[in-house]
Amino acid sequence: MSDDDLTRALRRLDPARTPLDAPIPLDAERRARDFAGSAPRTRRRPAYAAWGSAAAVVVLVLAIVTGVLWMPGSPASALTPEPLVFTSMSEDAPQVIAQAQERLTDGSGPSEPERRSLSLGWYYSGSPDEAEATVFRREWIDVRWNADLSGSMVTTAAEATNAAGDTVPAGDPTPGTVVGDLQFVQNQFSPLSPTAPEPTVEAMRALVLTSTGAGDQLTAGDAMLGARSLLGEWTLTGPQQAALLEVVAQAPGLRVVGTAFDRLGRPVVGLAAVPSGLTTSEATLLLSADTGRIVGFESELLADNEVLKLPAGSITDYTLWDVSERKARTE
Repeated sequence: MSDDDLTRALRRLDPARTPLDAPIPLDAERRARDFAGSAPRTRRRPAYAAWGSAAAVVVLVLAIVTGVLWMPGSPASALTPEPLVFTSMSEDAPQVIAQAQERLTDGSGPSEPERRSLSLGWYYSGSPDEAEATVFRREWIDVRWNADLSGSMVTTAAEATNAAGDTVPAGDPTPGTVVGDLQFVQNQFSPLSPTAPEPTVEAMRALVLTSTGAGDQLTAGDAMLGARSLLGEWTLTGPQQAALLEVVAQAPGLRVVGTAFDRLGRPVVGLAAVPSGLTTSEATLLLSADTGRIVGFESELLADNEVLKLPAGSITDYTLWDVSERKARTE
């Protein structure tokens, strides 16, 4: 997919009909470039690891689409959702991951990997009228693809929340409205792994390295970014997720954040690390306390960001997986 093709695809999102408080689909734009890229994917540093530059890219893409170039104004009191509230725990990172891996072997997860990724997420965008952002529009992103490398990525408006995470009424687009529909013809989709990943640490590490381009100095933060990319393409089995978690466990820089309830109210354990490509942002991986599966990823600023005009501690995005039952209840 060329830049012109991407521009035409983004134009089909019709941003003129999107309310000012609705978030720009950053994840959709990023994944469109990743999936449709024709260049080799090895040894590349992930663009989404550097949130300042990623936001600038999206602003420029939207300038092409809308003809308007805008940068965020001064920080307001509620520009991003509140961080999750974690309770400390006595277990260290190896213990937390070992417990998750034990749960992953109980056979309750998918019996076979699936070429699909369904997620619910929120991605930072400013408000062009410089008003305080008090409503946060979430998005369903449904990626489906086939062995012949054709597929689709459909972005659907979900319910809106306030900073505390409570569902609130909002204007158009109403929940269920398709706001993006990218179609990939045969051999156009470019996944990390065209075939089902082997449930081994070696295979998962190779995919993470391909995704991040981190080389031999893979940090836990880099491994988390690689896990996010892989989960954006595949629904993995328990053994595959256990191997992926081992890659995270073996990388340096991992710490336990504690227990919490995610943004769907599910009990989770948080693991955090700083990606090597951006030391001013911390990634948090959320593991289900019930199943051990990776069910969420969040990014938080560790320092003030002059590009985004956001203070330290701001959440810049979150993605939630294993959400098919939640989406079915909305249909």
